[in-house]
Amino acid sequence: MQSAESRNEELTKELTKKDAQIQALEDEIKALKKSKKKPAPDATKTSAWQTFTATAYTAYCAEGCTGITKTGVDVSQSIYYEGARVIAVDPSVIALGSTVEVRLADGSNFRAKAIDTGGAIKGARLDLLVANEADAVQFGRQSVELRVIK
Repeated sequence: MQSAESRNEELTKELTKKDAQIQALEDEIKALKKSKKKPAPDATKTSAWQTFTATAYTAYCAEGCTGITKTGVDVSQSIYYEGARVIAVDPSVIALGSTVEVRLADGSNFRAKAIDTGGAIKGARLDLLVANEADAVQFGRQSVELRVIK
């Protein structure tokens, strides 16, 4: 009888030890899940340069423009948003809210925020918000390179 009690005691200790190990592993899993963080915006990878056709537009036009972008930003007083130029894109190509770098044909670069869309903006096209119609005409249509920064 004593050997059965002894064996039972040993098994109980082993089980307690295994339960403690399982609990420690579960705690470690929880800690790992909590510690997972999204990378900082600057740590995300920049996409490769892509060629786009660029045109320009103004906040007001004869075709019913209101000065409010697709994302609800009022651009009637500025061509900038969050320190970057405003562009209209095809959201199936460039996600709305993306920050991009645009390289113009003359080699100059600028950062832009994709916060608008347009009826004619399909595929690899972008529309750059400019202050007035004369600036839009001067910009014309040009081939540009674009890469998503974040």
